[in-house]
Amino acid sequence: MKRWQKWTVVGGLVVTAGFVVTSVDLAPHVEYVPDPPLAEADSIPAPPSAYGIPMSGFVLEQGVIRNGQTFSDLLVQHGVGAGTIDSLVRLASPVFDVRKLRSGHPYALIFSDDGARVPHYFVYEADAVEHIIFKVQAPMDVRVGHRPVQTEVKHVSVAVSGALWNDLQEAGADPALTMQLADVFQWSLDFYRIQKGDRFTVIYEERTVDGERYGQPRVLGVRYTSGAAVKEAFRFATDSTHFAYYDAEGNSLRKAFLKAPLKFSRMTSGFSMRRFHPVQKRFKAHLGTDYAAPYGTPILAVGDGTVEKAGWGAGNGNFVKIRHNGTYSTQYLHMRKVLVKNGQRVSQGQVIGEVGSTGLATGPHVCFRFWKNGVQVDHRREEMPSAEPVAAEHRAAFAQVRLELAGRLDAAQNEALHISTATF
Repeated sequence: MKRWQKWTVVGGLVVTAGFVVTSVDLAPHVEYVPDPPLAEADSIPAPPSAYGIPMSGFVLEQGVIRNGQTFSDLLVQHGVGAGTIDSLVRLASPVFDVRKLRSGHPYALIFSDDGARVPHYFVYEADAVEHIIFKVQAPMDVRVGHRPVQTEVKHVSVAVSGALWNDLQEAGADPALTMQLADVFQWSLDFYRIQKGDRFTVIYEERTVDGERYGQPRVLGVRYTSGAAVKEAFRFATDSTHFAYYDAEGNSLRKAFLKAPLKFSRMTSGFSMRRFHPVQKRFKAHLGTDYAAPYGTPILAVGDGTVEKAGWGAGNGNFVKIRHNGTYSTQYLHMRKVLVKNGQRVSQGQVIGEVGSTGLATGPHVCFRFWKNGVQVDHRREEMPSAEPVAAEHRAAFAQVRLELAGRLDAAQNEALHISTATF
């Protein structure tokens, strides 16, 4: 082919390509969707209320308090004068101190819905329920508003597959129930010995605000099943301020001593007369129980008592020893930080130190030691004295509460087991 013929062919291809690019739609196919018809003016609903304030004729803007931002800062930038701000501060003083505005909390400004955009209200949200409403325009006013709190009794029954927190969350329950269950059973159940397949069935109250969970759940009744062993707890209140958890016979679950000095951890070594020491590399008696936990984990006094010794020992590291009475004493070793002093009175559950690895320790843990009549014993094998049972005059009321909750627990557990059987 002659040169002029080649150029003719190339030119033709270029022209054809240009035509395709400019005239052919190569973009992905998108189906046309017609615009929705405009709503008729009289079909548009009136603006809803906010914070109990009818919003017709107003517009609302929301924000979050920034670090260092003050009540005055938030209003001055919208043209509110110093005299008005001072009056609002004075009006608020009986119900709210404006110096207590906290960074990260939401606030709202409500303006007139016109060109002037005059601020009429300022609202500060103290928490999910309580908010402070400042009426900026005369007659000025400051009041406390509350969102309604809904309370619902719920149930959940889960078989432990790993971390109880995750099991509860996957079942749709508030995982914070884990901490509540640890508190309920802290005297009678060693959470470090829970096995896969063990079951927790719980009846609890949950509060919500605008559909969102609010505050902590409240355990009403719980059943823990591990093989043939069953532990139950029923919440019973004698008045609006005094309550406790009892077993089916009305005996208090509260014991003189907690099962362990940490709420959650992992038991790494038990009480033994012959254990291979990981540091000294020889067999020797281990007259305590080791609980591994991250550095800084709070260590709790297992019972009321007096600090007999808070100090340092070459092997023990930082430690605390507590005398509870003439029979019992406890000791907590390898602390990173000691938070009590010699002679100090402590109460059950009080934080006395933090987990560390001082002394002869290969990692962060607390070695917990327990004395009975001057002899070190395995606390996990001891039968601890209990608090008082349900009083005789309240027995009938307790029986009624227990009967109702036990029925709910039966139904929840049967429902869960039926679903599990049907699924597998």
